[in-house]
Amino acid sequence: MNNYQANTRFVGKKSKYLDICPSTNSLAFSEALNKDLEEGFAWIAGHQTAGRGQRGNTWNTEPNQNLTLSYLLRPPHHLLEKQFFLSKAIANGILSGLEAWSRTTQGENFNFEIKWPNDIYLDGVKMGGILIENNIQAGKWSFSIIGIGLNINQTTFENIRGTSLRSYLNLPQPIPLTEIYHYLSQGIEEAYVQFSSEAFNTIDEIYHEKLFRRSQWAFYEAANEKFEGKIIGVNEKGLLEIEKEFTVESYDLKEISFIFPS
Repeated sequence: MNNYQANTRFVGKKSKYLDICPSTNSLAFSEALNKDLEEGFAWIAGHQTAGRGQRGNTWNTEPNQNLTLSYLLRPPHHLLEKQFFLSKAIANGILSGLEAWSRTTQGENFNFEIKWPNDIYLDGVKMGGILIENNIQAGKWSFSIIGIGLNINQTTFENIRGTSLRSYLNLPQPIPLTEIYHYLSQGIEEAYVQFSSEAFNTIDEIYHEKLFRRSQWAFYEAANEKFEGKIIGVNEKGLLEIEKEFTVESYDLKEISFIFPS
């Protein structure tokens, strides 16, 4: 039985659950092309065997421990040039959902952050990521597939700086994944409505309040050079703006790496 039915107007209200699949994003993209599906439809997998991340990376998680899913959205075509604001809105929505869950079930807020360009952090450590894939047909924005992976119950992470909600909170029992799905869908729906109604200033303000390392001096590497800089923001083209000693420079996602303490 599929228990993934969010109490929302449309995001996550209808869904398909699969015990196992290669990638929910790949499946979602294929079915969105070939089926008449309602906006907000979701695909959830208990186990992804070939989950994908940014830059062609894979997303590996333990079976049935985490939330791996994709949503179908149909953004207004006239907002195509503002598509990075969709990315910002989705990140805002995910954090909003996680914060609502934490307040309701744990009685407090935790330090959820957005690490540019598409990672979800909990207290400075990665707990998830976002992969948005757009379909443009005849020059028009047909649909977007919003892929999300969140570490919820996994407790071991090999060779990566990772954490999960259960591990971070040291909870004795697993967190129901359907519970997180409900809050996540609500948060994304609210943020997506902001995007569709062109509330870009609000989206930007929320996004930058939660941006990892914003206004903090830290170390980065670009063009084989290590340097100290301070993130001042992410512009509407999605470029990361970093203040250096005498200048401000902008970087695309393949041009810069974050350096973390060993």
